[in-house]
Parts: sequence; C-alpha cells; structure tokens
Amino acid sequence: MNLKIRRTIFYALIVIFFVFAFFIIPYSNGWRFDFTTFSFVKLGGLYIETDPAETQIQIDKLNFQIKSGFIKSGLLVANLFPKTYHVSASKDGYQSWNKNVTVKPSLVTQIHQVILLPQEWSKELLEENVKNFYPGSNYLAWQDNVGKLKIENKTIKGTDFVAWMSGEKSALIYDKATKSYFVINPTQNNTASNINLIFNNAKEQKEINDSGTIKQILPHPSDKNKLIFTTNEFVYLLDFNKPSLDIIKSGQFNLLKAFKNEIFISNSSNLYSYNLDSKELTTIYKSPEVSSVEISDDNHYIAINASKKLILLDRSQKENNVLELSENPINFVFSPDSKKIVAINTAGDIKIFFIGDDYELYNKKPYSYSLFKIKNIDLTYKPIWHQNSSYIFLKTQDDFRLLEIDDSAPINFNAINVSAEKYYYNQKINQIYIIQNQKLYKLTK
Repeated sequence: MNLKIRRTIFYALIVIFFVFAFFIIPYSNGWRFDFTTFSFVKLGGLYIETDPAETQIQIDKLNFQIKSGFIKSGLLVANLFPKTYHVSASKDGYQSWNKNVTVKPSLVTQIHQVILLPQEWSKELLEENVKNFYPGSNYLAWQDNVGKLKIENKTIKGTDFVAWMSGEKSALIYDKATKSYFVINPTQNNTASNINLIFNNAKEQKEINDSGTIKQILPHPSDKNKLIFTTNEFVYLLDFNKPSLDIIKSGQFNLLKAFKNEIFISNSSNLYSYNLDSKELTTIYKSPEVSSVEISDDNHYIAINASKKLILLDRSQKENNVLELSENPINFVFSPDSKKIVAINTAGDIKIFFIGDDYELYNKKPYSYSLFKIKNIDLTYKPIWHQNSSYIFLKTQDDFRLLEIDDSAPINFNAINVSAEKYYYNQKINQIYIIQNQKLYKLTK
C-alpha cells in the first residue's frame, strides 16, 4: 500500500470520525430528530407515582407497569419528545385517572402522587344506632340515635361533643342540662372533670371579680390538662388538673384559634396573638371584623377572614407580608404540607392557592390558583385535605367526592361511590368513615 492510499484512508477515517461524532455526541446528550417538527430537540422524561401501586400507566400509545419497590413505588419514563401527552393510570377494580401532561426538554416532569379510588368499597361495621361520629386517633366517640354520647361503647356525661383534647386521649364535652363543660378521660373509665365547678372555685381562691360564665372554650394546643376560654370580662388559661387559673387578657375578646404555643383572639379593632410560653401579646392584623383564622402547620402563614375578605399573612416577612386572596370566603383550610390553601366562597367557587415551592407540580406559578366551579357543592361542609396534599374531599348535594387540585384537563373529580347520610375523613390515619342507616362503618379498599 503506497503513501497516497494510506493518506486517503487516513483522511477518510477522520471524516467518518467527525461525521459519527456529529451524531453520537448530541445523541448521548439527549438530542433527537423530531420528524413531526423536522428539527432537533432535546428529550425529556416523566415520573409518576400512584396509590395503590402495581398500576398500569399509558402515555399516549405506550404502556407501562408500576411495580412495588422496597423504597419507592413509581415509574420513570425517559427519552420522551417534548410535547403534551395524554397520561392515564388504571387498575382492575379502581376508577381510572387521566391527565394531559406536558414534557419539557432536558427535564423530568414529575406528577404528584396519583390516587385511584376503588369502584366498590368494603365496609367494616363499627357501631350501630349512630347519629353523629367524632373521629379521633385513639378512641371512637359517637352520639347514638337518642342523643347519648359514647366513647369506646360506654355512655359518657354530656350532650354535645366539643373537641378532642391535646393528644386525643381525652375529650371536651358540653352538657345542656347543667350548662357545664366536662373533660372526659377514657383511660380512667370515662371519669369526668367539671370545668365550670373547677373554674368557679379557682376564681374564689384568686378573688377574681367575674360573675360571667364561659362564653367560648378551646383545648390547650399542647397540654391535655389545660383549657383556654373567655367570659365577658377576661380571657383565661385554666389548668384543671392542679388546678390553677391565670388571666391572659382583660376585656371582651373572641377566641378564634389555639395552635402550637399560641392562641389567637380578636376584639372590635384588632387580631392578636398570645404566646403561651413568653406570655407576650402581639397585634397581628388591624381589622374590626375578624371572624375566623387558620394557621399553616409549619406556622409560616396565617389566613384570616376579615371584612369578608380572605387575607394571607406571611410571618417570615416583616414588610409586604399581606396578600388578599379572595372575597366572601365561607371556608378555607391549609394543606397538610403548608404549601396550599383551599378557599370556597359564597358563590360555591373553589380556589386552591399555591403558596409553597411545589407549584410546578401542578403547572402553576407562585401564588396563582386552580379554579373549580362545581355544581351542587354543599357549602355547609368544610373541605378536608387528603393526607398527601394533592386532593380535597368535598361534599355535594348527592355524594362525597375527591377532587384533584390540578385544574388542567381533564379534571379528576371522583365519587366515593357509597351512599350515606354522613361522611368523615380522618386525615391523620387516612381513613374514611360513613354513617349509613344509623350504622357507623369504616371503608376499606
């Protein structure tokens, strides 16, 4: 082989190298030629996780199977052209989920955890002759069809269930006949502490001049032996176990909320926060008409219904920390992850505001919202967030439903498919209860 041929082969190999490199390097970096647009594009991916697992996933005409993993159950689909796909999740015996999802170049588009509801539920009978039910983490409390209150199938004193105490191992009860409050302790054979009697005795010992009765009352947010309540003269903190009584503030106040180490009270001019540890009273918001307050679980935000407007306060910001979200709110609730808030107004419009850092999961921008106009919403039923913070339970005039908070098409608004007089969802243990024909059931998949 002479020198000329060797040179020809050498230069040919160089040309072949650069030609292959021209295609191989972009290919290895995720570039492909898209014949629908006749252009080179960078590929993306999609990640989806479902409950339950072992789910069939279809992305346009591509079929996949999610399998249960030791650490995480999800599906990652790579090498997808950047465009909008129709994604569906299905499983035998469950209602399907559908969504149009846009895959972006160079990115993995993550879908929030998808929940599939059963087409039919199994029912576990808990109690009979039930009129109302009060879900708790430790005990079953309910009211029978003749009005008697029961905890763990034992009749307790009182006529109205008020709230579970801190830790949910005792309950605050009101008795209409005696006009008194009681704390019932199921761990001690449902013994009852008469709060009004303890309060009156403590007033006499401290020589407090207050002839008024308890007007509003709330359990202490972290101490099962303490209560916070108001009369027409004072705001009190009562330790009914010691017992001891402290005056938090004098004057007429509305007791709105007790959360972690704070209570929130309002008068005719301001909303205040009282720190139970430092005993400091702070003006939170100046408004003559504060009717209700909600606090995010991370204590980062406060939502206020003031003068028929939903106001959001960002506690991490000293300036420009007030944002008006909507008008005429009836109910509003923060999500368990503190990154969203749902608000329903008098017209029945449902808005979910994205106030955290996960807005991109729902194709939103910071502080934007999803809007749903759903017919026959029961405005008397307060919406309840699902435990995973991506769905909301709503009551309509006909049934109980689970609404996905992503308002991109198609909307996923699935019925529980069980007729009942009343529905309950315990967020802490992710459990649905119903009262059907005066029987209390727990729904199981």
